Amino acid sequence: MTAPKLWRLDEAPELFIDRYLADGERAVFLSLWGRDTAIHELMAKLTLPMGEGGLDRLTVVSDRPERLFIDRDRLAKRTTRTYQRTRFGSLLNLWLFDQRCQDPDRANRQCYAIFNERDSRQDKSAMLWTRLRDLAAYPLLDHWQPMVVQLLLEHGAIRMLDQASGSLSGVWIDLSLTSVQDAIGQLIHSGDLATQ
Repeated sequence: MTAPKLWRLDEAPELFIDRYLADGERAVFLSLWGRDTAIHELMAKLTLPMGEGGLDRLTVVSDRPERLFIDRDRLAKRTTRTYQRTRFGSLLNLWLFDQRCQDPDRANRQCYAIFNERDSRQDKSAMLWTRLRDLAAYPLLDHWQPMVVQLLLEHGAIRMLDQASGSLSGVWIDLSLTSVQDAIGQLIHSGDLATQ
């Protein structure tokens, strides 16, 4: 097993990033490593007003630097103390992610779904269908899955995220589109999506 690649952040050179997922230039998920003081300093900068040294973007330093914008209003954070006694001190792992990865926006019928491509136990199709059933305005029956997923792909209501590193992949789901609701309703009324 090869060690994951680590990148530095231009705005926080003491931190390293090993995984990220973005929707265009908008950060969806970031996994950062560093000493607790550097992690807490970054978390503080993400809450400070912009005029007082706050941050709303991070730049991943690589062959082709990636600037990732952070929606501070939707930002969720999780930390774990992974290694307590290293020659560099105590190291933390910080996850920064859009809240819609964990809690779908049911009012607007939108969410992200993140997948770990290296986890053979993860059923991406089942995870995606669970998210769709959770967000849909109509109750969705399991035997409708192939037809509904195809319809949503055609309407752009399911879209693959274009910036990913390592084993991560993800999709954006947006069931708020009127065309999607109308198309599903028409298939139900026409009998193409039947209860049996």
